[in-house]
Amino acid sequence: MVTTRLANKHQTQVDPGKNASKSKSSTTGITKAKDSIPTSILDDHKLITEVKQKMNELLSKLTSSSSTICPSQIARGLNQDHPARYPDWRAMMDPVRNIVWEEVRKGTVEVTQGGEVRTLEERDGLKGPIRVRRGEKWNSG
Repeated sequence: MVTTRLANKHQTQVDPGKNASKSKSSTTGITKAKDSIPTSILDDHKLITEVKQKMNELLSKLTSSSSTICPSQIARGLNQDHPARYPDWRAMMDPVRNIVWEEVRKGTVEVTQGGEVRTLEERDGLKGPIRVRRGEKWNSG
Protein backbone atom coordinates (compact mmCIF):
# COMPACT_ATOMS: atom_id res chain seq x y z
CA MET A 1 0.00 0.00 0.00
CA VAL A 2 1.46 3.38 -1.03
CA THR A 3 0.34 6.59 0.69
CA THR A 4 0.74 9.88 -1.16
CA ARG A 5 0.36 13.25 0.52
CA LEU A 6 -1.42 15.76 -1.72
CA ALA A 7 -1.22 19.55 -1.52
CA ASN A 8 -4.89 19.81 -0.50
CA LYS A 9 -4.25 17.98 2.81
CA HIS A 10 -5.85 14.73 1.67
CA GLN A 11 -4.09 11.40 1.91
CA THR A 12 -4.38 8.90 -0.85
CA GLN A 13 -3.82 5.21 -0.36
CA VAL A 14 -3.20 3.35 -3.58
CA ASP A 15 -2.85 -0.41 -3.75
CA PRO A 16 -1.06 -1.05 -7.05
CA GLY A 17 -2.55 -4.55 -7.27
CA LYS A 18 -6.17 -3.44 -7.09
CA ASN A 19 -8.43 -1.38 -9.34
CA ALA A 20 -10.14 0.41 -6.49
CA SER A 21 -8.43 2.90 -4.25
CA LYS A 22 -9.37 4.32 -0.90
CA SER A 23 -8.87 7.84 0.23
CA LYS A 24 -9.26 9.56 3.52
CA SER A 25 -9.55 13.23 4.17
CA SER A 26 -7.59 14.46 7.13
CA THR A 27 -10.04 17.33 7.62
CA THR A 28 -13.53 16.31 6.49
CA GLY A 29 -13.70 12.56 6.04
CA ILE A 30 -15.19 13.07 2.58
CA THR A 31 -13.80 10.99 -0.26
CA LYS A 32 -13.10 12.96 -3.42
CA ALA A 33 -12.44 11.36 -6.81
CA LYS A 34 -9.28 13.38 -7.46
CA ASP A 35 -7.76 12.04 -4.26
CA SER A 36 -7.62 8.52 -5.67
CA ILE A 37 -5.32 9.56 -8.53
CA PRO A 38 -1.61 9.10 -7.92
CA THR A 39 0.14 12.47 -7.91
CA SER A 40 2.32 11.42 -10.84
CA ILE A 41 -0.73 11.13 -13.12
CA LEU A 42 -1.80 14.71 -12.40
CA ASP A 43 1.41 15.99 -14.04
CA ASP A 44 1.56 13.31 -16.70
CA HIS A 45 2.03 14.66 -20.23
CA LYS A 46 0.83 11.37 -21.69
CA LEU A 47 -2.45 11.81 -19.81
CA ILE A 48 -2.88 15.31 -21.24
CA THR A 49 -2.23 14.03 -24.76
CA GLU A 50 -4.63 11.09 -24.35
CA VAL A 51 -7.40 13.29 -22.91
CA LYS A 52 -7.08 15.73 -25.81
CA GLN A 53 -7.07 12.88 -28.35
CA LYS A 54 -10.16 11.26 -26.80
CA MET A 55 -11.94 14.63 -26.59
CA ASN A 56 -11.17 15.36 -30.27
CA GLU A 57 -12.27 11.88 -31.28
CA LEU A 58 -15.62 12.30 -29.51
CA LEU A 59 -16.17 15.87 -30.75
CA SER A 60 -15.35 14.91 -34.34
CA LYS A 61 -18.17 12.34 -34.30
CA LEU A 62 -20.80 15.00 -33.53
CA THR A 63 -23.00 15.97 -36.45
CA SER A 64 -23.81 19.50 -35.31
CA SER A 65 -21.56 22.29 -34.07
CA SER A 66 -23.99 22.83 -31.20
CA SER A 67 -23.89 19.18 -30.07
CA THR A 68 -22.04 18.43 -26.85
CA ILE A 69 -20.29 15.68 -24.97
CA CYS A 70 -20.01 15.10 -21.25
CA PRO A 71 -16.52 15.16 -19.70
CA SER A 72 -17.32 11.73 -18.26
CA GLN A 73 -17.42 10.36 -21.83
CA ILE A 74 -13.75 11.32 -22.13
CA ALA A 75 -12.84 9.65 -18.84
CA ARG A 76 -14.87 6.53 -19.64
CA GLY A 77 -13.26 6.34 -23.06
CA LEU A 78 -9.78 6.49 -21.53
CA ASN A 79 -10.77 3.70 -19.14
CA GLN A 80 -12.10 1.60 -22.01
CA ASP A 81 -9.04 2.18 -24.23
CA HIS A 82 -6.42 1.88 -21.47
CA PRO A 83 -7.94 0.03 -18.47
CA ALA A 84 -4.58 -0.74 -16.86
CA ARG A 85 -3.49 2.91 -17.02
CA TYR A 86 -6.89 4.40 -16.05
CA PRO A 87 -8.66 1.74 -13.94
CA ASP A 88 -11.11 4.19 -12.33
CA TRP A 89 -12.78 6.63 -14.74
CA ARG A 90 -14.38 8.58 -11.87
CA ALA A 91 -10.94 9.34 -10.49
CA MET A 92 -10.07 10.90 -13.84
CA MET A 93 -12.87 13.47 -13.79
CA ASP A 94 -10.98 16.38 -12.20
CA PRO A 95 -7.92 16.03 -14.47
CA VAL A 96 -10.25 15.73 -17.49
CA ARG A 97 -12.17 18.87 -16.47
CA ASN A 98 -8.91 20.76 -15.91
CA ILE A 99 -7.70 19.85 -19.38
CA VAL A 100 -11.09 20.82 -20.86
CA TRP A 101 -10.84 24.24 -19.20
CA GLU A 102 -7.31 24.67 -20.57
CA GLU A 103 -8.75 24.01 -24.03
CA VAL A 104 -11.46 26.61 -23.30
CA ARG A 105 -8.63 29.10 -22.63
CA LYS A 106 -7.21 28.25 -26.07
CA GLY A 107 -10.61 28.57 -27.76
CA THR A 108 -10.65 25.00 -29.09
CA VAL A 109 -13.72 24.01 -27.06
CA GLU A 110 -16.56 25.68 -25.20
CA VAL A 111 -18.11 24.61 -21.93
CA THR A 112 -21.86 24.86 -21.58
CA GLN A 113 -24.19 24.46 -18.66
CA GLY A 114 -27.92 24.59 -19.01
CA GLY A 115 -27.46 25.31 -22.71
CA GLU A 116 -25.46 28.51 -22.03
CA VAL A 117 -21.78 28.98 -22.81
CA ARG A 118 -19.75 29.42 -19.63
CA THR A 119 -16.56 31.41 -19.47
CA LEU A 120 -13.26 30.57 -17.86
CA GLU A 121 -13.92 33.29 -15.30
CA GLU A 122 -17.12 31.49 -14.22
CA ARG A 123 -15.34 28.17 -13.71
CA ASP A 124 -14.89 28.29 -9.93
CA GLY A 125 -18.51 29.33 -9.32
CA LEU A 126 -20.13 26.60 -11.40
CA LYS A 127 -22.10 23.90 -9.63
CA GLY A 128 -23.49 20.85 -11.38
CA PRO A 129 -22.81 19.12 -14.68
CA ILE A 130 -21.10 20.76 -17.62
CA ARG A 131 -20.97 19.84 -21.29
CA VAL A 132 -18.24 20.34 -23.91
CA ARG A 133 -18.63 21.35 -27.55
CA ARG A 134 -16.38 22.47 -30.37
CA GLY A 135 -15.05 26.00 -30.03
CA GLU A 136 -14.12 28.65 -32.57
CA LYS A 137 -10.57 27.36 -32.95
CA TRP A 138 -11.46 23.65 -32.86
CA ASN A 139 -10.02 21.35 -35.48
CA SER A 140 -10.26 17.59 -35.62
CA GLY A 141 -6.53 17.00 -35.74
